[in-house]
Amino acid sequence: MNGQAKTIASSAQSISEPSNNNFVDFTMSYNGATKVMSVTYGGQTWTQDVSSFVGTNQAMSFSIAASTGAFMNLQQLRNVNFTYTVAQGTVIANYVDEQGNTIAQQETTSGDIDTPYVTSQKTIPGYTFKASNGAATSGNYAANDQTVNYVYTRNQGSIDVTYIDQTTGQTLSKKDLSGGTGDSSNYTTTDTIKSYTDAGYELVSDNYPSGGTVFTDTAQHYVVNLKQKLVVSSEQKQVNETIQYVYEDGSKAADDYNAPPLNFTRSVTTNQVTGEKTYGDWQAQNGDSFGEVVSPTIKGETADQLKIDAISGITANSADIQKKVVYKRNQGTIDVTYIDETTGQVLTKKDLSGGTDDPSNYTTADDIKSYTDKGYELVSDDYPSGGTVFTDEPQHYVVKLKHGLTESTDKKAVNQVIHYVYEGGGEAATDHNATVDFSRTITTDRVTNDKTYGDWTADNGDSFASVTSPVIDGYTADQLKVSEMTGITADTEDISVTVTYTRNQGTIDITYIDQTTGQTLSKKDLSGGTGDDSGYTTADTIKSYTDKGYELVSNDYPEDGTKFADDPQHYIVRLKHGLTEVTENKTVNQVIHYVYEGGGEAATDYNATVVFSQTITTDKVTGEKTYSDWTADNGDSFASVTSPVIDGYTADQLKVSEMTGITVDTEDISVTVTYTRNQGTIDVTYIDETTGKILTTKDLSGGTGDDSGYTTADTIKSYTDKGYELVSNDYPEDGTKFADDPQHYIVRLKHGTVVETENKSVNEVIHYVYDNGDKAADNYKATIVFSRTITTDKVTGEKTYSDWTADNGGRFAAVLSPIIKDYIASQLKIDEMTGITVDTADIERIVVYHKVPAGIIVPPVHPDKPSQPSNNQSKTPTAKAVKDSKPTDVLPSTGDSQKSQIVLTLLGIMAVIISPLALLLRRKKQ
Repeated sequence: MNGQAKTIASSAQSISEPSNNNFVDFTMSYNGATKVMSVTYGGQTWTQDVSSFVGTNQAMSFSIAASTGAFMNLQQLRNVNFTYTVAQGTVIANYVDEQGNTIAQQETTSGDIDTPYVTSQKTIPGYTFKASNGAATSGNYAANDQTVNYVYTRNQGSIDVTYIDQTTGQTLSKKDLSGGTGDSSNYTTTDTIKSYTDAGYELVSDNYPSGGTVFTDTAQHYVVNLKQKLVVSSEQKQVNETIQYVYEDGSKAADDYNAPPLNFTRSVTTNQVTGEKTYGDWQAQNGDSFGEVVSPTIKGETADQLKIDAISGITANSADIQKKVVYKRNQGTIDVTYIDETTGQVLTKKDLSGGTDDPSNYTTADDIKSYTDKGYELVSDDYPSGGTVFTDEPQHYVVKLKHGLTESTDKKAVNQVIHYVYEGGGEAATDHNATVDFSRTITTDRVTNDKTYGDWTADNGDSFASVTSPVIDGYTADQLKVSEMTGITADTEDISVTVTYTRNQGTIDITYIDQTTGQTLSKKDLSGGTGDDSGYTTADTIKSYTDKGYELVSNDYPEDGTKFADDPQHYIVRLKHGLTEVTENKTVNQVIHYVYEGGGEAATDYNATVVFSQTITTDKVTGEKTYSDWTADNGDSFASVTSPVIDGYTADQLKVSEMTGITVDTEDISVTVTYTRNQGTIDVTYIDETTGKILTTKDLSGGTGDDSGYTTADTIKSYTDKGYELVSNDYPEDGTKFADDPQHYIVRLKHGTVVETENKSVNEVIHYVYDNGDKAADNYKATIVFSRTITTDKVTGEKTYSDWTADNGGRFAAVLSPIIKDYIASQLKIDEMTGITVDTADIERIVVYHKVPAGIIVPPVHPDKPSQPSNNQSKTPTAKAVKDSKPTDVLPSTGDSQKSQIVLTLLGIMAVIISPLALLLRRKKQ
């Protein structure tokens, strides 16, 4: 070993004498992981640990030799079978903090030695990767386990709370906090908010959690909004009006008038933070104006102001208003006004004055007559016909007159004449005559003699109707109708119109059209007197065109000609190009040759043909040729052709595929299919059914019919030694032979597992004690047992944990507190507790019993159901769990049918102070 021959005398064993010139089987094996070599020969096995020679290497090279001592013998060695399994290496990735504590699941991978491995970082909430140590994060698997350590640093979180004055938009203060991710901030906003509310602020919003928060990887920002508190009060003000009534000498004429005062208020807003005051606008509470005040009437006196006008627009800043009304002795006056109602002007005014109750000695009769003599007419006169007397009040009278008028009528006419004449002169028909009459009114003013003219109005319409010209045989009027003339006025001149008649002429045109091109070949124009024969037929022109290759399509001109008429006549002759057609053919051929790889025909050639045709059309007029598209007469493709089957051979094309899209331009097609001798292949794939990955694949090849010389037993054993379990193996147990078709076999293995069960309990204990601490009843105990299975993968060593399950649904039932005579429990029942999980801490409760004062009646009941009276009493009360029940309002029976009152004393414990509360409850009738 290690380049040296070494004899291990202690390992000597007897073997049978070898036969001359015959091979003797021996087996040699070596395990690179254990560094142990063994040799089996002649029924004996030699085993040797060679680790001292190979060191840490798993691979080892060796040579085989034999010695016969002093005897001559030819040594020969034949290798019958050589198999090996590559040794495996393991890489472990640990995820730890800076103190070496594990913070994430360890990752373990395995692979063939000297094949590459790669480990990777993990994203771990609350931590940031810092560095790695130990083995390289990537490299090759080695004989010894390799460990990679990923080291992470604990993250630091930050929180800031900003206090904002929402009134000014400014920041009042800011609280900055920091700490480890997941740690509590130990901060609330309560004290800071109180300091601001004490300073006059009001809280608007606070999004910081009331119970505080914890630091996270992400910076947290919170805002507390406050506003400056405002207090609103009001301010009052009043404005007054006083009117004094006096005589000219200053003495009092009547009591003063005092108007109801006008009241004004405004709001005053005080900022509790700054003390600043803001004033609202003054608001009138009962109006902003003083009404009109009529001065009192005093007989024989006249006030210098008959009324004090209303005063509006009074504001809180207006001064009090003082007014004075002075009374003077009365004098009577009369005025009589004469008005021209036509012009609106005053003709004259008569002014009279005198003592109150004296007659005026005046009438209007003479003055009215003087105006009617000038052409006026009396309209009205409100002055008394017998005169009147003077009074304290001025008297005003009006006499209305208007201009007298006379009317007359003025007339006017507008005339229309239409003359009908021949072109060469002379009357063609009687003239047409029509008249429109107009009238207007003339009004004369008898006072001024001015004349006023009314508008002209048409007595019989303001238009001349349209007039159709007479029809004269053989003649045409230059105006078939003289149009209606509207808008005729009194100022329109007389109208004269002349209609002229001319002799009629007839026309004929014949158009020859090439319908193929749409163009006009020629046009024949004819003219003559109405009723005369045209003397023309289309026969000669049509023949000239058919001689050139045209064909007649249609002709609407009369075969024997026609006559000229008053209306123009239009005819069309349609011709088209004559055509001749011939057919042209073309073929595309396909041939498939079948040959052996070394030469020679393997099968008869395959032949196929596609035939194409097209039409050639010749225009007889232009000589132009038109070619139609080529069309395939028997399809435009060559069908797929399956190659012939020849035993022991495989064609390089099992089928010549269909060839589509063959066109007339496609070249003839030649295909060669070559046959080669068959080779057989076998592959055996070993699959890890647990991971779905391929463990290894064994590829075999050889001539069809030859034995493969392979079984799966050794490979399967190598995997079961590693913890795998065989699931299925479709490879024949005794091996198989190569065939024409590839053979595929699968050996499925799965990871062996070991399953064990883990249990954990959560306990509930209820202690029943008197208020002095002594035991009142036995403890109540209950337990919830949680269990889960732990499944260990025998291949990877990985453990899988099932969910914890509770044996009774994860709940503690409600428990009624025991009844103890003359005592009342602090809790009549411990409520049901649901949502108990494996992480719930053990639960411990205490129920305290308090002595009921003398004279207080305690009903011997539980809150869930009535109790039955009994003389039997247990010395040691026992708590019992109760089934779920619906709440009820019915109190227990006491045997008393009459309504009465009972007192329940509820004792509550707060810290170490006991406070009894007495509640009077009216018992419900059972």
